[in-house]
Amino acid sequence: MNFLVGDIGGTNTRLLFAKMNGNTCEEFYEKSYSSRYYSNLIEVINDFLSDCNINHAIHSACFAIAGPVEDETVAVTNLPWIISADQLKTDLNTPDIKLINDFLAVASGISELTDNDFIVLQKGKHNVSTSYQDAAIIGAGTGLGAAHLVYSDNRYQSYSSETGHTGFAPENAIQLELLTWMQKQHSHVSLEMLLSGKGLVNIYRFFHEVKGLKESFSVSDDMALIDPAQVITDYALSGDDELCQTTLDCFIEIYGAAAGNVALNYYPVDVLYIAGGIAAKIKPKMIDSAFINAFVDKGLLSSNMRNITVKLITQDKVGLYGALAILKSTYL
Repeated sequence: MNFLVGDIGGTNTRLLFAKMNGNTCEEFYEKSYSSRYYSNLIEVINDFLSDCNINHAIHSACFAIAGPVEDETVAVTNLPWIISADQLKTDLNTPDIKLINDFLAVASGISELTDNDFIVLQKGKHNVSTSYQDAAIIGAGTGLGAAHLVYSDNRYQSYSSETGHTGFAPENAIQLELLTWMQKQHSHVSLEMLLSGKGLVNIYRFFHEVKGLKESFSVSDDMALIDPAQVITDYALSGDDELCQTTLDCFIEIYGAAAGNVALNYYPVDVLYIAGGIAAKIKPKMIDSAFINAFVDKGLLSSNMRNITVKLITQDKVGLYGALAILKSTYL
């Protein structure tokens, strides 16, 4: 069986080809492309097949996409792409195309990881006799996603969501002020508007424009050349800029609280996984107590939150491997 899988996000499109002989992989190619340089998915796929000199027939393909899948079609949330399973079947001359939500793929990919692909931010204090094996995932990157893993019949069943588009709920006075400022610009302030790369920039603007923190010339100059979210995190982690540090501190607190909300929405859960492109890049801040403090701070259920193990996924290809795992479980 020849499998083609992809993890399609607003920033990167990762593609993988695997030629399988039973459970043995005879050929394996993998490459990442910048999504914004392409007008549609098939252009990326054609470059990938050409770059890797792949001329095998594709028997089945699975694409994990940042956006809701409806009638085998996806409008990619942070890209001007419409992806249709029927069109891909024609373009790739492939009889079987699966389109799935990107966090469904992340959920499926967790079982493909090793202990080295995780950092434990909180070890749950539960007793084995009362342990629940369900899990939840949240991840901020170009957008924000979440999913639920339900353990049944010795296996996990994964369920995606559109948590990123739910409303932002402030947890303190500063966050309430941030929400009020955002509401003056938008009729709906979603969680994704604050927990994403663009969200970091929104928080940065708030602390500069509303709270009066000074913007340094070096940060401003760098933002004109590279991704502003990357500039903010780089300067914040280096400790060289107060505005960037304050921005990232606020982001971490919002992230921790949102992760706790996801765990409660799917409660009871044994593990909460943190995925997405941002968390792994800001590991020193994620390891600090601020994230877990915000995660645990849930009033009457705070003690329950301490029973949940929280793991940061450091493997950025988990969604890609999850898409491949779905095909392998189907055909092999």
